Amino acid sequence: MDIKITGKYAIYQSAVSSGRKLEKNTAVPAGSAGGKGDEICISSDAVKKQEASVYSSAVSSSLKEPASEERIAQLKQQIGDGTYQISAELVAKKLMSGL
Repeated sequence: MDIKITGKYAIYQSAVSSGRKLEKNTAVPAGSAGGKGDEICISSDAVKKQEASVYSSAVSSSLKEPASEERIAQLKQQIGDGTYQISAELVAKKLMSGL
């Protein structure tokens, strides 16, 4: 079976990279340069929650896309015949190739 990484993985990558950008900008000084002023600090937990929220929204919207009826029928046929096989090694390689 040939496994192809689709646009859904790109959505995941985008969510992760936007979360990393948020994490880099956790402290924002509000005063003028060189002077004392207020400072806003966002905890790492809050950044992680924001990242999870972005990822969750991206995955949720991508799951609304229906699979083609032809592909579903093909998979049902293979499962019914007992010919549907997945290579664990191939799955692992495809998952790790995006890192």
